[in-house]
Amino acid sequence: NQKLEALGRLTGGIAHDFNNLLQTISTGLQLIELKSTDPVVKRAVESSQRAVGNGASLSRQLMTFGRV
Repeated sequence: NQKLEALGRLTGGIAHDFNNLLQTISTGLQLIELKSTDPVVKRAVESSQRAVGNGASLSRQLMTFGRV
């Protein structure tokens, strides 16, 4: 039981740090989106934003596991 609790705490901590990284990436993507008029860049940013969203979903799942 202690091992599972330790794993949960570790998972929650990693998820929290990962979420912080995703927030930084998301902010950078928003700035690029605002500054660029190039349609190729816009498509790349949109694709990257979807990936960040998927990462955020994974992070939430990990945080949920960390609380259980």
